This record gives sequence, structure tokens and C-alpha cells, in this order.
Amino acid sequence: MVDRVGKNYVLKEHEIHYPENYDFRILHYIYYLEIYPEESRIKGKAVVKFLGKDLILHARHFQINKIKLDGKEANYSYDGEKISIQREGKEAEIEYEAKPVLGLIFKKLKEYIEVATTGEVDQARNWIPILDDPRVKTTTEFYIKVRKPYIALSNGRLIDKEEDGDFITFHWLMDKPHSPYLNSIAVGMFSKEEDEWEGVKLENYLPKGYEEFFWNLSSVKKAIEFFSSYTGVKYPYCRYAQVVLFSMNGGMEYITSTHLTWRVIHDKVAEKNYSSENLIAHELAHQWFGDLITTKDWPNIWLNEGFASYFEALYVEHEKGREEFLYNLYNKWKGYEEEKEKYTRPIVCRYYKWGDELFDRHTYNKGALFLHKLRNFLGDETFRKGIKEYLERFKYRSVDTEDFKKVMEEVSGKDLTFLFDQFVYSAFNPSVEVTSIDGGVRIKNEVEVDVKIGKEIRKVKPGESLLSGAYVCVDPNFTSLAEVEDKQGEEALIKESKDEELICRIRAVTSLSRFSDFKAIQALKERLENDFWGVSYESAISLGKIKNDDALNALMLNHENPKVMVGIAKALGEFKFNQKAKNFLLEVMDKAESYHVRAEAIVSLGKIGFTDVKEKIISHFEDESYADVVPSAVIEALSYFGDDESFRFVIDRGFKNEKETIRAAFARNLWRFGDKSREYLYYLVKDPSPIVRGATIKSLEELKMKDLLRTIVDNEDEELRNRSNALRVLYKLGQ
Repeated sequence: MVDRVGKNYVLKEHEIHYPENYDFRILHYIYYLEIYPEESRIKGKAVVKFLGKDLILHARHFQINKIKLDGKEANYSYDGEKISIQREGKEAEIEYEAKPVLGLIFKKLKEYIEVATTGEVDQARNWIPILDDPRVKTTTEFYIKVRKPYIALSNGRLIDKEEDGDFITFHWLMDKPHSPYLNSIAVGMFSKEEDEWEGVKLENYLPKGYEEFFWNLSSVKKAIEFFSSYTGVKYPYCRYAQVVLFSMNGGMEYITSTHLTWRVIHDKVAEKNYSSENLIAHELAHQWFGDLITTKDWPNIWLNEGFASYFEALYVEHEKGREEFLYNLYNKWKGYEEEKEKYTRPIVCRYYKWGDELFDRHTYNKGALFLHKLRNFLGDETFRKGIKEYLERFKYRSVDTEDFKKVMEEVSGKDLTFLFDQFVYSAFNPSVEVTSIDGGVRIKNEVEVDVKIGKEIRKVKPGESLLSGAYVCVDPNFTSLAEVEDKQGEEALIKESKDEELICRIRAVTSLSRFSDFKAIQALKERLENDFWGVSYESAISLGKIKNDDALNALMLNHENPKVMVGIAKALGEFKFNQKAKNFLLEVMDKAESYHVRAEAIVSLGKIGFTDVKEKIISHFEDESYADVVPSAVIEALSYFGDDESFRFVIDRGFKNEKETIRAAFARNLWRFGDKSREYLYYLVKDPSPIVRGATIKSLEELKMKDLLRTIVDNEDEELRNRSNALRVLYKLGQ
């Protein structure tokens, strides 16, 4: 089956997008930038070397001071978005000034102002004049002038530093072709750590004062070794830098110089629940998939993001083993399932208003899961050969999905049309249903799936099949890209919960939540206490869904793994007005070392509804914690009470808090206080932090505040992901 459009994805604002053609070819960019952090302003000169005629450069909200073509004053037009020079030439020179509101962020910190690129897609045009098309790859040079003691970082290698009184100019050269959105600068006061791997310079930059956390970035050396080995293509550049920034909320794979969120900074307590390794691996993988070879256009963005997501998982498999790898994929699937409840679309999709709309779980999660399916279909050895050939054939070039498909077909000798047609070019979401019958199992499946019976794995063709056995496990290697409903009987599920394969055990413990008797609960309790942590976590969640006294007793466990304890604390939030659950959660809240466990206990205390715990919850608001998860949890917990006293505290401590993490928690949970929260939302949509403004959308949705949602959508200077999220919510609310 194929579905070329999907459900509930395409909006009337969407247009169909194809790559553009030009009458010129860019050869090289040189940028001379003067950074004025206190004024949130840059002054620049761009020198563009090209061949051809009718040069087009994207430049948003610039004050154009002068434009020359081949040394002479140029005849040009500029509409606030695009510079057009209607003449043949070889070198254009643009002098300009700008105060970017997107793409280049000026973040005021206590002792200095951090200036850094943070965006992707169409963001380069906000700070440099450039042909902002991922298909166009060129070399670049940056001369960045800053006041001492600021440091200016960019792409490629540092050629020179030239001092001039109170100022210093950093000259960076990236001599390998790359797409426009991969250009970056980071200006700040950094501490630097250096290392080397097989001739490649490794550099880590942390904000001054955070030197004790360099260990948070240390996994990069293992990851660069693994990716070079697995792909058969050595890391392709002379340098790799990781720059940690307070203006970042995730990671961005700028060529040779990745920008990482401040959230990677964490202590040994947080490390038990959170590791920066996955993000570090994901962004590093982009240096091959996204930078060395780059999507030709945004509809094919899965070639960047799906690949980085899967290679991140492969690194997890290499470092932590198969069960961690499969659970990583399982969580990607769960994230994709959440999104496909809202809409479905093909992975390659040409319909959108803003390119940022395509940076969703269809691209990241489903893209990664398709690669897992392909790897298992071809075999690991053939998959790796194909990846090596793909990288070597298209290095320093832009690609589309057909380029990848053809390489994998050539290397494997197999026609892959059916796989790509069903799962990449289609929104097809197959299902598999498993039910117990007398003497065996009935399977209804829309695609071929692997079925494990005992130690044997059989391939079952699409249709309806009857199989004999005490139980079966569908898709044990997690390669089907199908939604599996495991409706086997209780005895079969209990047996499946002890299977040697992780996915089988997870399917079993998830399905056992359909039962509430003592046998099912004992089976879940056994998995909770004695299994891989991911199975234990899922067992806790199932016990929370059962909600009876036996399930509660099974959850009364101080598990040694804090990741499992998060699941236990979360599950206890399902036991409304239960004194035993309350007492246990209070103990966890006060005694747990883990920030994440404490935070989950606080949220669950809010959910179960005992108002006499409010003061104890509030007492934890000042707790120091990773990424402020504990005070953020206090705000969420109080929102469940919804009373005036809780409202006053949340307003007093959350509304104007200097930390965007806490303001974001305030914005996201404010709706639970009802109509009295509306007036604050009018201010929150103007918050200086895009993270806070994005969090506000949840409250606007719940309170059906269409006017403010429309304000976000129509704000040309709002981050595009916020605009696209608000637009989709408007459609959900019926515009």
C-alpha cells in the first residue's frame, strides 16, 4: 500500500517546493564582520566571487550601505529579503549593517554578551548576504573583528589573529565546499581544551568558569573513531570543535564547529539519568551526513537528520550494547507514534510553508527506523559497503533520496523500489495484530514481518496467519516499521515477558497492562525488579495504568537505577488520593539523590491531589538541579492544584524568573489555572526567549486563545518552528 499525501498534514498555507535554477555559480565567499555585542549589531562586508549573470543573494532586514560589481557601483534592487544584481560579473561587494532578530543570537550573560549562530534552514540570510540554498556548496572565509578579550570562532582552520589596540580580528578559512546554513560564528569568553585524533585537531569550548565540565564532552574521541571505522570514511576535515553556548537549546552541526546547548553541562548526579553522549554523537555524525554530503533541498532533509539519528543509535550499540540500542530505537518509535496521532506524511514531502516544518519525527525518528529496516534487509556488511560508496561518491556534493537509493541498489544487487516507495515516498503506516486462539495465535499483518516462535524466527507474509505455540513475538529485531498490537492472552504474555529478546519483553509488559489480576501484576513486578532498565521502566508504567492495590504494592520499590525510579515515580502519579502513594512519593522527593527522580516525584504529588503537601513541594523550589528540573517540576505540580494560593506562588516565582527554563515551565503549565491565567499569556508571547514563547503555545491551545496563536503565526520575526506549531494548533482548534 502507498499513501502519497498522508493525513492531516497538508494545510491550505502549504506550497509545493522544488529546487531552483540559477544563471550564475558561486565560487567563494569572503566576509569581514565587526561584532558589537552591546548593541546587538553587526557591520559587515561580503565579497562574493562568482561566474555568470543576475546574481541573487538573500539578505534579511539589512541596511545596505554600498554594493559594487567588479569594482564599480552596481545597479541593484533590494526588497528587504533579497539582493538582485542584473548584470554579468565576477565579483560583488556588499557593505551592510544588521541587527538580526533570528539566526544570530545576542545573549546577555552576567559578565559578557554571547553572540552565536543558532539556526538552520533559512537562517544564514539574517546575518550574511548569501545564496541561501542547501544545494549550493562553496568555500568561505571569515574575518571577525571583536573587542578583547572576546574570542571569535568559526569554520575550518584559524589562519591568523591580528591585534589592533582594543580589538582583535580572527581569520577563518573553510576550504572545502559546504552549504550556506553550515556557516557559523560564536563570540564569547571561552575556556578551551585541545586533543588530537589521527591528525585531526579536537577542540572543546566551554563558557569561562565551567572548566570542571570538560568531561561532559569527552566522548567525541570515541565517536569520531567509531564513525570513521563504521563508514569506512575517515573524518573528512582538519578540525572538529564543540562549542557550548547558552543561546543554544539543542545542537547544530555547523561544518567543523558544532554548537551545543548549555544543557550538556551536568554533574555526576545528573549523569545517572542524562548523558550528553547521544547529542554529541548525533551532531558529530552530521559531519558525514549533512556536511560532507548534504540534502539537495529540505524535502530530502531525512538524508541529514534521519541518518544522524540512526548513526547516533549505532554509536549507542557500539558503546553500550544491543539492548540499549534497541531501546533507543523503541523510544524513537514511541516519539513517532505520538506525532502520527496528529498527522502523517511521507518522509520525503514537498509540501510546506516553512522548511522548519519538516524537522519533525517523520524526518528524525521514522527516517532512522527506515535505515534500521534497510540495514537488516541488506545485512550489516552490505549496508556498510553501501554507506561507504555513498559517502565517497557524493562527498562535498548535495544529494537527494534517489542518489542514496541507487548506490544501495548497486552495492547490494537488489531492487529497493518497494522499500523506498512504501516507507520513504509514502505515508504508509502498516499494522500487525496478534491475538490468542485455541492452541495458538492469529496474526493479521499488512506487511511481511518476522515472528519469533521459541528459538525460531519465521517470515510471515501479509494477510492472516494461524501459528501454533505457547506465545509468539512479532518483530523481535524491530525492523517492521509497523504498529504492533500484542493482544495475546495473559498466559502467553507472561511467557513472552521472559523472552531473551528485549523487544519481546517490552511488548509483553506493555500489553500486560490490559489485565489487573495478581498473576499479571506479579509478572510485571518481576520485570520491574530484575531486567534491563528500559523493560523495568515500561513495567512500572504498566503498573501505573492498572491502578489497583496490588499494582501499587509492586511499585513500592526503591530501585537502584534512577532511570527506573523515574518510571516508578511517574506511575505513582496515577493513584489519585492514595495515602500510600503519597507517603512513598514524599519520601522519594526528600531523599532521592537524582534530580530527575525528585522532579518526577514532585509532579506526581501534584497529580494525586493531596493539598496538604503543597508546602513541602514548594520547599523544593530553590533546590539546585540539572537544567532546573526540580523548580520546573514544582511549578507543574502546583498547576495541578489550580487554587489561588498555588497560582500566586507560580506567578510570583515563575512569571519574571531570570531563568528561561523556569519561565518555560510556567508558560507550559499556566493553562491549568484557567481563565485567570489569560492576561499573563499576552506577555509571554513577547518573552525574549523563543523557548518560552514556544512553551506558551501549549497553554494557548488548551485555553483556545486563537488570537494569540494567530499573532505568533503572523509574526515574521518569530522562530519558524514556533510559527509552524502555532499554525497547526490553529487548525486543530478550527482556525
